[in-house]
Amino acid sequence: MSAAFCALQLHAQDATGSVSGRVVDATTQEPLPGVNVIVVGTRRGAVTQANGDFVIGAVPVGTQTVRASRIGYAAAQQEVSVTAGATATAQFSLTHQAVTLSEVTVSVGYGTQRKEAITGSVATVKGDEANVGVTTNATQLVQGRVAGVDVTQNNGEPGAGSQIRIRGGTSISASNDPLYVIDGVPIENTPTEPGGIGIGGAPSSPRNPLNMLNPSDIASITVLKDASATAIYGSRGANGVILIETKRGNPNGSVIEYDGYVASSSPSKTLDVLTGDEYRAFVRKEVAAGVLDTSRLSSLGSANTNWEDALTRNAVTHNHNLSFSGGSPDTRYRASLNYLDQNGVVVANGLRRYQGRLNGTQNSFNNRLRLGVNLTASHVIDDYIPYERTGGFEGGVFVNMVTFNPTRPVTIRDPVTGKMVYYEVGTGSQSLRNPVALANQIADQGTTTRILGNASGDVDILSNLTGRLNVGIDRSEGLRDIYFPLSSPAGAQYPGLANQASQDNTTQTIQTLLTFHQNFLETSNVEIVGGYEYNKYNTGGFGAQAQGYGTDAFHFYNLGAGATLVAPYSYREQSMLASFFTRANYSFRDRYFLTGVLRKDGSSRFGENNKWATFPAVSASWRISEEPFMHFSPISDLRLRAGYGVQGNQAVPAYASLLLLGSGTGYNYVLGSNGEKIITGISPTRNANPDLRWEQTAQSNIALDYGFLDSRFTGSLEYYVKNTKDLLLEVNVPQPANVGTRLENIGRVRNSGVELSLDSRLLDGGPLNWTAGLVFSAERNKVVDLGSRQYIVTGSVSGQGQSDQYSQRILPGYALGTFYGPVYAGLDANGKQLFKHYSPTGQYLGTTVSPGGDDIRPIGNANPKWTAGLHSQASWRNFDAGFLLRASVGNDVFNNTALVYATQGNVLQDKNFLRSALSDRTGIHEPAIYSSRWIEDGSFVRLQNLTVGYTFDLPNFLRSSGPNGSASKTRVYLSGDNLFTATHYSGYDPEVNTDAGLATRGIDYLNYPRPRTFTGGVRVSF
Repeated sequence: MSAAFCALQLHAQDATGSVSGRVVDATTQEPLPGVNVIVVGTRRGAVTQANGDFVIGAVPVGTQTVRASRIGYAAAQQEVSVTAGATATAQFSLTHQAVTLSEVTVSVGYGTQRKEAITGSVATVKGDEANVGVTTNATQLVQGRVAGVDVTQNNGEPGAGSQIRIRGGTSISASNDPLYVIDGVPIENTPTEPGGIGIGGAPSSPRNPLNMLNPSDIASITVLKDASATAIYGSRGANGVILIETKRGNPNGSVIEYDGYVASSSPSKTLDVLTGDEYRAFVRKEVAAGVLDTSRLSSLGSANTNWEDALTRNAVTHNHNLSFSGGSPDTRYRASLNYLDQNGVVVANGLRRYQGRLNGTQNSFNNRLRLGVNLTASHVIDDYIPYERTGGFEGGVFVNMVTFNPTRPVTIRDPVTGKMVYYEVGTGSQSLRNPVALANQIADQGTTTRILGNASGDVDILSNLTGRLNVGIDRSEGLRDIYFPLSSPAGAQYPGLANQASQDNTTQTIQTLLTFHQNFLETSNVEIVGGYEYNKYNTGGFGAQAQGYGTDAFHFYNLGAGATLVAPYSYREQSMLASFFTRANYSFRDRYFLTGVLRKDGSSRFGENNKWATFPAVSASWRISEEPFMHFSPISDLRLRAGYGVQGNQAVPAYASLLLLGSGTGYNYVLGSNGEKIITGISPTRNANPDLRWEQTAQSNIALDYGFLDSRFTGSLEYYVKNTKDLLLEVNVPQPANVGTRLENIGRVRNSGVELSLDSRLLDGGPLNWTAGLVFSAERNKVVDLGSRQYIVTGSVSGQGQSDQYSQRILPGYALGTFYGPVYAGLDANGKQLFKHYSPTGQYLGTTVSPGGDDIRPIGNANPKWTAGLHSQASWRNFDAGFLLRASVGNDVFNNTALVYATQGNVLQDKNFLRSALSDRTGIHEPAIYSSRWIEDGSFVRLQNLTVGYTFDLPNFLRSSGPNGSASKTRVYLSGDNLFTATHYSGYDPEVNTDAGLATRGIDYLNYPRPRTFTGGVRVSF
């Protein structure tokens, strides 16, 4: 039997041969990588390497037809004669051809579709095309490249979060962030590190949840925008969905790739404050005029310190990626390693990332069973700086950078030790601190270790029925360690303060799918997807703070060394989501397409009377260009699409509908006649609402897709309307009550907009190739109803004397992000600020120096009238160049920085101020008053990126050996980011997002400066 088995094996081996060859461009004769080469009628195939070569093994003997195809080229095929144990040769020269929609497949959630069959609003960005310059996270890849997607980085700090809005925000109190899905696994867009101790203000800017993902591992990002595309995600689809697909292995041999760069960054703009000489001259002038007391002269030093220069630096970033990929027609693998070290332009601030990724696929049983695994592990280290922007010491580095006396030095020599030490004005809680000392003396480090993985199996149950099981996990552990040394003036008041906190998040996902497809009568096609999904989310953490250290030796590693343990805490939350869904697609003659979606979600986050909700959608398209009367038209593609659907938003706290109890010192019971015994008590912290339900968005969309001149020019024009109801807002409850408010579903918001995209192949097929793309968006939103509430105030105003002042109101009839305040009318003869004065009925009464409630008017809108992005890429022989321009027009910005520091009154507290205040006639004693005076036009045009590169072959001695031994085209490049911004805005940067909330955008107060970066890099593969 053993001999028979071996003979059978030998016979099977002898019955097959192989096919090898090369594929080149018919015009340039350059090798073509990425060409799919298959043996027709079998499951055997390969993809060409960088040198155009391919090898297909285990090909049955006999005459076989070999076909080569690649998007953008006409397919070619030829017959070869395969003999047992031998290699047949097939050479191909492919000619350029307009890309047809049937060639392109797009991820649509729980599957893929041909682009021509998509009836919803879907846009895709290829990772390698967008990954230029210093790209450290995935959200940067879609910035300025997708119509209707607004990406605003919170600030210029390394690792800072981004605000992404797809067709505008729909919620006031819940999240407006899209759902991220990585290789089919949804991830929670929640913080992975604990917040800082927040002594008096925001301790740091929020981190980007996608920092754990290396952009060089991303193959494509697909954005689902309308309801017909996102309803398949039900209660998580109201804010849009971003699908991220990572790169896969090469089925035709092994490839080693290295991609690295070194970058230098510096602040793109500085704040114009007084120099030391100007400050001394101003104080002396005011003393001579009798405005300031002569004692102020003694507070003047002899230095001429530019605190912004002292606090910032030319920062160096280096990034290194190494990947290994390869495989066979049945087995593919790819492994990658990444190291990123990004220094911030502010001293003692930066980010380091160590990341590894592995994925693999295995096809078995003649490709009827397909197994896959994806695994990403990352370790991110954030070095924070004191970021607080409130008064007192807690103002952090940026407040003190502007206000610290410029006549004082950064360091002085200690008369006792003879060593150089930081200059300070005193110890304890001070209103001014040396900002350089703050950044360097206070240790604040966050670390996040995250693992994201999934395993999947697909099996062909029948020729037209496929089953899929996908199991995923997203696990992160974050730590935050902070220490204020007792040897520093900032920490001396405690003396010494240490804080440690931890947070862990775990998301578990199970998906089961059945996909059925069938052709009927050669004219109709049906595809039906049905499935079940279960998600379980756990988060928890603990923290503690210790004060009173006798030495700095323990740093933040030993809380027990502190004399007093302050406010220890711990928490744990859990939520679950169960879902059933289906999607059906029907096409007739590849001209008429219909899609229906239905999803039913059950969430533990909502009230017991509203645990389940249903989200339907329907859409259709008519491919007009395929009609007989269009065949001789210059229009190569013309499609009319329309859709309607309902989406949900479940991004609320896990226990939002429940009665919550909490403990604290305010709830303690004191027992005994002399209060000798204290019993910790508990009290309600949130009222229950058993009727709490999803925020619900109904969206209608109509679009026209077009292509001209053999699809040399393609694009889309879309119009949408989004109506969101059942907004989650806190409302007052009848008294007496332990908690004065309850979360309820009230209020409505409406969004509408127009989107335009245009892509072009201006030149191709020769030594000169040129492509360009334009995206344009105009979005409007309006608050329709707030229930019983007249308005909601938001966007607190910072600065001395600004307590209980708010810059924005949420008011029916107006847009979210509308600024409200007095209307500035200039100065009177005495330098007093004047404001327009109105009666309770709105009648204009003249001007006043003391505006009241009737004088509060709409004075600005933080939302742009329109945004646009223009990107272009050109190549000539071995040279290439590209750029990305972005524009935002019509958005207003509240310059809170100018309100606080463009006033001479700061000198009364020995503080510096902006140079613009020198010409201000209000003088020293006139207080700053929030008004339209501080609302500025934030329109801008930004040259986001400019890149030039050169591609060449490596020398022969660096190439590998063997029949396929060759190095790919090696590319070196130079790149610049944030090179130029044209704007009338006087602050740091008009693109601001001080608060992550939708209703408080457009407020600029001492943000981390956005850097200008120059990069040199190389990309090579073996």
